[in-house]
Amino acid sequence: MMRKPLTLLHRWVGLVAGLVLALLGLTGSLMVWQAPLDAALNPQWFSAPAQACPAPPRPVERTLALLAEHAPQARAQTVVAPREPGAAYQVWERREAASGQRREHFIDPACGLYLGQRDRGALRLDAAHAVPLLYELHSRLLSGDTGHEIAGITALLFTGLTLTGLWLAWPPAARGRRLRAWRQALSVSTAGPPTRRWYELHRAAGLWLTPLALLVSLTGAALVFQTPVRDAIAAVLPVQRLAKLPGSKGAKAGKAGPADTRPAPAQDPAPAASAPDEWLAVAQQQFPTARWSRLTLPTSNQGLAEVRLLQPGELRAATGFTRVRLDRQGQVRERYDPLQAPSGSQLIDAVFPLHSAEPFGLAIRLLWSAFGLLPATLLATGAWLWWRRQRRRHAASAAPVTTAAGRVG
Repeated sequence: MMRKPLTLLHRWVGLVAGLVLALLGLTGSLMVWQAPLDAALNPQWFSAPAQACPAPPRPVERTLALLAEHAPQARAQTVVAPREPGAAYQVWERREAASGQRREHFIDPACGLYLGQRDRGALRLDAAHAVPLLYELHSRLLSGDTGHEIAGITALLFTGLTLTGLWLAWPPAARGRRLRAWRQALSVSTAGPPTRRWYELHRAAGLWLTPLALLVSLTGAALVFQTPVRDAIAAVLPVQRLAKLPGSKGAKAGKAGPADTRPAPAQDPAPAASAPDEWLAVAQQQFPTARWSRLTLPTSNQGLAEVRLLQPGELRAATGFTRVRLDRQGQVRERYDPLQAPSGSQLIDAVFPLHSAEPFGLAIRLLWSAFGLLPATLLATGAWLWWRRQRRRHAASAAPVTTAAGRVG
């Protein structure tokens, strides 16, 4: 009784949303490798020069001074640590609200060089913008916040398609034939007409990858709709959340849980710690085994600087989720330790690593890349089956009808 409406729903949602799903899947396959791809295309930014210069004592201050010298109109928001020793520091400006673009500057403070810039979100087909273009296409469909929400809604539709497809493809529970039915459902026969083979490919691919499809689609939607997801998790699990920084993408204030009120580890008094490099040193005292990855600068005299760090054992293997917030005098105001965070916070922190396969080895990342082909495969097979069905119906309606007396009606 439910099969016919579910079949129609599955078919038409898949056909309508299929192109966006295929685009998200194909770009996601490449985004699994975004860091090495970006480094390969832009070695002048992400690799150390052949002849490295001596490191300056205050590299972040030097970086910001070079930015002010070569791009005086720039307004720095975030300083990103080099991916390898001797490589360029990055300085990000704030995203433009209208276009959704963000300018990124690359600076070598050791050699005193301004190495260039690029606009993340700009439609430019060159090596500098290739990986950011793929990322923005995957995350925002090159349409700013509106495209970001469309991507999230499409991810939820993919969850629905996965569940309805699972229900429709579930083998009947015939007594004594369950195992045989599952073998048929999970395989593609080489015999029979092409229509049957395409249908079996569509069914088998969906069934084999159902767990991964649910994981990737749900985590993708959670990355878009962060605030309702955080609120839902906080309703059932303990969550620690820092207050939202101005212009950041974090959770909204008001319903956030309390910040970490445990006493911070003892540190040397630093009343004069008012420079960026000193903020980094204070943050490193809080987490001695971590390395800093990003520094978000305060937006006002009363604003807080945020140092993001990566501790050994974190799921977020590239940048970490560890955070220390300091005032301009270098006093610690808030801190977040993902390794000691409550269970709800650890679940939230796992969303991006699970979606991107960032903490996993080569085999899992290859699987994630192969999975990105699934939406395009399902769209192609489903569209072909629909086209064949429509062609048969059209041929049947156009065929002459013979009456009982043998005359053509």
